Amino acid sequence: MTSIQSVLAAFAIILIDLLGRAGLDKVLALSGGPTMVALWAQLQSAMELVCAVTMTGVLQGLTVLITQVSEARDERRLLRDTLKLGLGTSLVVALMVVLASPELALWLTQNRIATDLFWIAALAGCIAIIPATLNAYWLGKHQQQRMFWLALLTSAVWLLVAASAWFGLTLRGLMWVQIIVLAVIGIAVWRYLLRLSRAGDGQEGDGKYFRKLVRFVPVGLAIGIMSPVSMLLIRGVLSTTLSWSDVGFLQALWRSTEWVTATASGVLSLIFLPRLSSTHGSARFNSELTRAAVMVLVPGACLLLLIFFNQRAMLATLYDARFSVSDETAALFMLGCWIRIAAWVFLFGLFAAHRTLLIIAGEILSLPLFVLLLWLFADGMTLERTALLYLASYIVYLGFTAACLLYSTRHTTRVKPAAAHD
Repeated sequence: MTSIQSVLAAFAIILIDLLGRAGLDKVLALSGGPTMVALWAQLQSAMELVCAVTMTGVLQGLTVLITQVSEARDERRLLRDTLKLGLGTSLVVALMVVLASPELALWLTQNRIATDLFWIAALAGCIAIIPATLNAYWLGKHQQQRMFWLALLTSAVWLLVAASAWFGLTLRGLMWVQIIVLAVIGIAVWRYLLRLSRAGDGQEGDGKYFRKLVRFVPVGLAIGIMSPVSMLLIRGVLSTTLSWSDVGFLQALWRSTEWVTATASGVLSLIFLPRLSSTHGSARFNSELTRAAVMVLVPGACLLLLIFFNQRAMLATLYDARFSVSDETAALFMLGCWIRIAAWVFLFGLFAAHRTLLIIAGEILSLPLFVLLLWLFADGMTLERTALLYLASYIVYLGFTAACLLYSTRHTTRVKPAAAHD
């Protein structure tokens, strides 16, 4: 299944991403303060709005389906269909972002960010799909070691943007640096993908893999749109009910807990999604799910407690002494993060089970529910209340995903014996 080298490579990939983002945030905090951190995060959410639609949909489908393909010819056809569908989906979303950019600039940043910067963010999101496709392909083939070298290459984006921020470039300059570096990497990866998808096979196939991938598009639209849009709305709402500085403080707290949540998500995605996909429908599925839960929830609880008891020192280290929240805010938010990780265990089980409709329905009960609660309880908003509402939304999400996976596995168990009897 998964070798020790692959597991180590997976953890290294997660660490590279976390270090890159943390280093950039540190430089942004020193050069522009909490407001700069918050505004950069808004632009990155716009970028994620474009690329996440494909990454959480079509590319998750590629990883799941590639584990179930045995012939090299079928792998090439699946990869070709993924490139067509993935890039096409992201281009449509990018066009939507460009058309909506005046409203995004006004509603979500009070015109603190120029309209054309959202265009650049949308284009960056399209380019980011290219290396992400190669990652998803390698992940399905359990080639995490190769993913590690690609992660090192793409970390140049964060390094060069951070260096540019250190030398005083504006938000516009930082976005141009990001897209230029992404484009250079994207061109190289694109040429490799074309060779990989065409090698020794000039036939187009019957389109069966395209149809299978299409089933994951609604999931990508749900998660890929709802999550980044929700983050944009969360910051937009809190900037009016609190302030952009408070938004920066919340963003800093979010980033500090990402050392745990992103690691947990990476472990579930890089290690357990291929294992769950290949064992779904067998007796090993439940044991893999239990193993995944133990691996992420026990260390996650310990690390979140460690961050809580040292949260002021950690925020000051990652940002500077201006970044501080109350103990109550930190405790509620970190408990919400742990509940969120628990929900992800069941979410990845649903991905492995191809339960796309249930995934879509559940997505409404995560960050979109958090946005709704922020709007309903906007009067007298504080960071403590914000953290409490975050916790409440993920308790609901955990209950839904757990119930859906339990239903799904029981339904599969009932259907298979019946099919065997027939």
